[in-house]
Amino acid sequence: MDRWNGPTEVGPWERIMVQTTRKRGASRIAAGFWAFAAAAGLAIALGTSIQPQPEEPPPSQAPADEEVEAVVTLRDGQRYTGILVSRDDKKIILKIAGINTTLKANQVDRLQMLPPINERYRQMRAAIEDKDVERLLLLVEWLRSKAQWDSALLEVNHVLEVQADSGEALRLKDLIAAQKELANKAGGGKRPPPPKHKPDEADNPEAPAFPLLSDHDINLIKVFEVSLTDPPRMYIDRDTIKAMIEQHAGDPLIPASPEGRDALYRANPAKLLDMMFKMQARNLYDRVKVIDQPRSMKLFREKVHRGWLQNSCATSRCHGGPDAGRFMLATDKPGSDATVYTNFLILERFKLRDGKPLINYEEPAKSPLLQMAIQNERSLLKHPEVPGEQGRGNIYRPVFRSDEDARFADAIEWMKAMYRPRPVYPIEYTPPGPKGIEPDRKAEPAVR
Repeated sequence: MDRWNGPTEVGPWERIMVQTTRKRGASRIAAGFWAFAAAAGLAIALGTSIQPQPEEPPPSQAPADEEVEAVVTLRDGQRYTGILVSRDDKKIILKIAGINTTLKANQVDRLQMLPPINERYRQMRAAIEDKDVERLLLLVEWLRSKAQWDSALLEVNHVLEVQADSGEALRLKDLIAAQKELANKAGGGKRPPPPKHKPDEADNPEAPAFPLLSDHDINLIKVFEVSLTDPPRMYIDRDTIKAMIEQHAGDPLIPASPEGRDALYRANPAKLLDMMFKMQARNLYDRVKVIDQPRSMKLFREKVHRGWLQNSCATSRCHGGPDAGRFMLATDKPGSDATVYTNFLILERFKLRDGKPLINYEEPAKSPLLQMAIQNERSLLKHPEVPGEQGRGNIYRPVFRSDEDARFADAIEWMKAMYRPRPVYPIEYTPPGPKGIEPDRKAEPAVR
């Protein structure tokens, strides 16, 4: 069992990079590495008691970039680090070296979360010079150990641009590609069937799985939501750049000289995507790989979906259960991109019976999504009653006390961060329910 005995939690490849930096005596870079090592591993205290989680805990099989690493400190001083599978008032389950390990809550002194993998990745990458092949390869190994296939391939391809004859880079590229393919085959791109029975749900083993967006659709939404003033990490391959040049050869944005066109192959992905947007090269959008989350979608994931939607609206007794009615939300693997983006698209396209959209981007505070989450006596739009067992009582509980709630303000921030004018995603998706929710295709995106 992997025990953690130091003041910070630093993985094996992070340790190697720090040690290598110290041996070479590069003081400036060393300082940067110590900074990222501390940032990558410094546990963020969440409290000394274990609180029960509403509804479903974080799943053990979430994608690697969504898994949460945690450090558990026992009352006798022992510390364990691993992927947080679940926690409640009785136990904490960590996945350590691929094995689920159960720790009793009454033996736990503190549960601490490590920063997200992508955050540590960005901090480590910022501390490495673009031509430092040795440390870049160590970073690639670290990404590979975290199953961050796309980011690892992005970095190893960069290494090969710097040093084309690097045997280690070529070996790693083949290894990562093979492991990514195996992981994709293992997942099969299919959502596992839902559990046959939950205590508060009707026994319906024949119920179909909730349809989720594909990786292709998720990436397409990311592309449409990219803010070019604060772009996430992206990757555009040479074939896509070549296609853009050939298909839009007469456009003023495409350089006329061979030298200018060659320079496009070395251009920043954000610049290339900006060109695609301006040329309306929509057939190429889905060939842009967006690695990180655009700011708007990151806000939705952290402040809305994780902040209150999945624990208040997407519960089994509300819009995540069999009695959800027209408005149904996905609940399986709540931290995965597939569930987060599927629920976002449902919110984006859902309309009330009077035709009003659930989200009012022009006046976010008046959005039915938010107003129906406020206490009825203080809201502009009352939430319908939710009958309890045998139709008795009203079990609906508001999310916000008023429009002055901090989470209400977080939701406003998210809505304002979304791209304007709102694009129409070229995505065919029909959620479950009495009636499917189809996109309004009368309007086309003004810019994108």
